[in-house]
Amino acid sequence: MGEVLIRQYRPADLDGLFVLDYRAYPPAYRFGYSQLAHTLHDKRVSAVVIEGEREGDLVGGLIVRADPEARLAAVVSLTVEPDYRRHGLGTRLVDWAVRYAEASAWLRVVVPLERGNEGAAAFLTAAGFEDSGLSQPYYHSAGEGTLWRLNLKTEQPE
Repeated sequence: MGEVLIRQYRPADLDGLFVLDYRAYPPAYRFGYSQLAHTLHDKRVSAVVIEGEREGDLVGGLIVRADPEARLAAVVSLTVEPDYRRHGLGTRLVDWAVRYAEASAWLRVVVPLERGNEGAAAFLTAAGFEDSGLSQPYYHSAGEGTLWRLNLKTEQPE
């Protein structure tokens, strides 16, 4: 794996993120094009992408929705191109989400995960997340999921 660059999402990245999502996930978990575009235009959403060796060649992406009332950042999508997995890129995206939440003094980062996705569960556990035990429908599937959370350190009042 060569050099990669994590940078803020730009509207010109929409097609690349759609293709990345298509290559990385089976049909039940993929965004539709208009659904992805709508999500990325939401004012509560922030996103970053990972560019591969060639400019515009996206090999990773993270979409996070802010929930200021609950003081949390919810991961909508965390995607790494299959050939680029196991090189720390997912960890770098999670680190970005944590910094994003901490910058707003929020209490946690949450990730919905479909039951049975053992690889993602192991990744989230290694990143410090815990299965909250809360059941909910998974974003892109009729399947049931659980909400994984990472509680952030906050300053205690003096």
